[in-house]
Formats: sequence, structure tokens, C-alpha cells
Amino acid sequence: MNAKEPVLILFEPATVLSVGPPVDHRPVWDLRVGALSLAERLERVAGLAVSGHWARPSLGPILLEPEAALFDADRVILLAGDLLLPDTESRARLLDLSPGQRIDDEAGAAALCLKGDEALEWLRALDYDAEQPEPTEEAVHGPLGPRIRFWWELFELAPRALRADLPALTAGDGWTAEENVFLAADAEVAGGVVMDASGGPVVIDRGVRVGAGSFVQGPCYLGPDTQVKALSILLHGCYVGPQCRLGGEIEETQFQGHANKQHHGFLGHAVVGEWVNLGAGVTNSDLKNNYSDVRVLQRGRELDSRRRFIGCCLGDHVKVAIQGRINTGTVLEAFTNWFGSAFPPKGLPAFTWGGDGVLQPYDFDKAIATAAVVMGRRGVDLGDGLSALYRSHFDRSVAERERRFS
Repeated sequence: MNAKEPVLILFEPATVLSVGPPVDHRPVWDLRVGALSLAERLERVAGLAVSGHWARPSLGPILLEPEAALFDADRVILLAGDLLLPDTESRARLLDLSPGQRIDDEAGAAALCLKGDEALEWLRALDYDAEQPEPTEEAVHGPLGPRIRFWWELFELAPRALRADLPALTAGDGWTAEENVFLAADAEVAGGVVMDASGGPVVIDRGVRVGAGSFVQGPCYLGPDTQVKALSILLHGCYVGPQCRLGGEIEETQFQGHANKQHHGFLGHAVVGEWVNLGAGVTNSDLKNNYSDVRVLQRGRELDSRRRFIGCCLGDHVKVAIQGRINTGTVLEAFTNWFGSAFPPKGLPAFTWGGDGVLQPYDFDKAIATAAVVMGRRGVDLGDGLSALYRSHFDRSVAERERRFS
């Protein structure tokens, strides 16, 4: 390695858990915002070469610590992994940091430069049990750009992210562009589809199928191999990862990928994890009748979102049965299986099974067996690492389930 080139390590800030269920099974830089994950955007759009990653210990089953040799360097730059995207000016400022210099914002250290041994010591001192922040009226915007601290910021910041992603997304051969609509070569759009890109770009990636008579309004991104059923309504602000199945009416929602919401029903101002399945007629509310700010309950903590439009957050492997109704600000943590006709509680801990006032723990072995089947249908192997991570999450959430069900 050139002595003049710094080692760049992404780290998870101590406040990362405030994001909620979206980071339960992945480091914050793997969160999809718009079209790309935060890490993909740093490398493909900002041109930053990341040498290593430092995540909270609970992600150990799927993510190893950086190689020890990286900390032999004289100049190690630690970069907060929750950054949306440093612009050109801030990127240069970041790479010019010298040992002892740092860039802070309201969320804490956005970047700092240290000698290798000092960098390792600083990372090891991160306290992921620290007190979590309170929501602000908008995402923190510091010298290196916006940072993700709460799940609703995923769809709030997505329009900005998609604009930045466009050149990288459409740089290869085969893309066609007309009036702010971008189609990959093998994307298929059936007859009668209306695309309105007056409010932002509509990007249809490779392998996407959009069914007949659908309405797609920008800004919108449909990820690889996603299928949109006929007569679907995708209003402004749909950002969809790979291999999703969509239908009904969707607005201002960020999908991580591999999720099914392919029947009628409304989903809005929401964040959807991987391997989620919503039955026919599932609908969420994203505005209170009195138009007041929405309160959110997650990890046993009530938060004032300081926002009027907040729908729901659905963790990985959440299942909601047919005709399910989800109230404003509801958080269903990973592996929640809700099949009641009434609204579920505003917040349910991970591995919850039940409906209509009957709640109980979701048996771990049954939950994992179902997850393996669901993932296998999309050609993804559960694997030992992810299985161990799910087991660890189940064990960590026992106390919260016992508190809620007692």
C-alpha cells in the first residue's frame, strides 16, 4: 500500500440502534436508500475505496473485524457508516485529514483520522449500549452530508440519493432514457402503463416487469427482477430493492428487497425489510385523524417522530395476514407474525406470534424453518452465519417479549 494513501474504514456509530429494525440483521452501511446501499453509493458514486468495516459485536456471525494489518498504517481514516453521500468538496476534505483531525456534526464524529493503533483503540471503545438520540425535525446534515439515524429517514432522503445514483445506475450499455424515464435493456413494460416523471426520475432496472394498466410516478426506482402486478399504483417515492413483488397502492416507501406486497391495499410512508410478506388487503395508516405528529414505539422506547406523515416499519421476515390493518407509526420487529383483524399494538418485539389480543413468542425453530423456505424460493441460502445471527437476536429479545406478554 502506498504510504500516502490512507486506510479508510467504515464504522457503525454508537447511536446506530436508533435506526430500529432495519439494522437488526445488517450493518448500517448495507441499508438501501433510494437505489443503492450506503456502502455502494460511497464506492460507486463518491469514488471512495473502503479498506475495512467495523460493526457492533452482535453482527459478528456475518461480519468479521478488519484485518489487523490495516492498523499498521500511519494514517487511518474512520468514516461513519450512516452517511448518505459526501459531495465532491467534502470528499476532498475527508481524504486530506491528518492524524488528530476530525469532522463532527450533531450526530457526533462523522470522520476522524488517527494512527493505526489509536484508530483501533477508538473503535474498541465505541459503546453500542449508549443512550440513543431523540428525533429531530429533519435528518442531521453535517459537513459530510446527511446521516441516517431513524428508519423514516430512509424514504425521506431517498429522492436525493436517487438523483445522485442515476449516472452510476444507467452508465452501462442497453439503457434507454426518455423524458426522465430510464429503462434497462431487458425491462418489460406492458401495455397501458402510465409513467409520470414530472416530479422525479422513474428508473426501471434489469429484469423488472411492470404489469398492464399500472401507474408509476417518480421519483421511483424498481430494483432488479422486481415484478409489478397489473393495475398497480406506485405513487411518488417508491424505492424498491431486488426481487420484490408489488401490487395495490404504494407511496413514499423504501423496500430493502425480496419482499411481497402484491395484493390490493395501501402502504405509505413506510420502510419494509427483507423477506416480508403482506397478505391481500393489508393497509397502513400514515396520517392521524387529528393531524398531530406521530409517535413511534420501538425497542420499548416511545419516540416523537416530529413528523405528520409516518406509516410503519416492518422488520425482516415480518408476516401480516389478509386484511391486516396497521396504525400510524407502528413498528413490527423482525419475525413478527400478525394475523389479527384488529390493529396490532404500536410496537411488537421480535419473534412475536399472534393477533386480536393473543400474543406469544414465535418458536425459534419454526421461525427459522419458514425463513429457510421463503429464502430458498428466491434462490438464497439461509446459511449458518445468518442463522446464528437470528438465534442471537431471538435470545437478546427474550426479556422484551416477556415484559410485553406478562
